[in-house]
Amino acid sequence: MQTKSHDKKRVQVNIDRDLVNQAEQIFTDIGLNTTAAVTAFYKQVVATEGLPFQLTRITPQEQLEKVIKKEIDSGNVKQLKSPAEISQWLAGDDEAK
Repeated sequence: MQTKSHDKKRVQVNIDRDLVNQAEQIFTDIGLNTTAAVTAFYKQVVATEGLPFQLTRITPQEQLEKVIKKEIDSGNVKQLKSPAEISQWLAGDDEAK
């Protein structure tokens, strides 16, 4: 007779085929099969008493601000000091970059 701790429950979900294929490739790369990956996810849900990641709704404006802040923080921003520099930059002139 099986003990309760060994009972299994089948979980079926419908997920986009491309997403599944991409995820399964990652699972394979890190040495997991889908069952082990889903089990790890469930264990993290129980351990954290919620999803093991944050779900947020971000507006296009917030996304843009996030990208701009990241670029500024990375130092990949050139200060354009004159209309001529702005025009050169917009034209793709390497000297203004």
